[in-house]
Amino acid sequence: MKTTYTNTIERGILTSAYKREIRENIANSKRVTLSKMKSIIDRHHEKVQSQTGTILQVSLFAFALILIIA
Repeated sequence: MKTTYTNTIERGILTSAYKREIRENIANSKRVTLSKMKSIIDRHHEKVQSQTGTILQVSLFAFALILIIA
């Protein structure tokens, strides 16, 4: 006779509740991974923008200094 588990504590590898739980865990981990990747990209982008701004400010200052001296 075939038995089915309705209790979530008693779960086996082949039960549909266990499979559904695995699918939900995978979906949740993908969401977390994607949000982490997005935040890493955002931080890197901000850092690059900050470095570019600093380079432009220093080069503008050097150019102004050269114009004043010359």
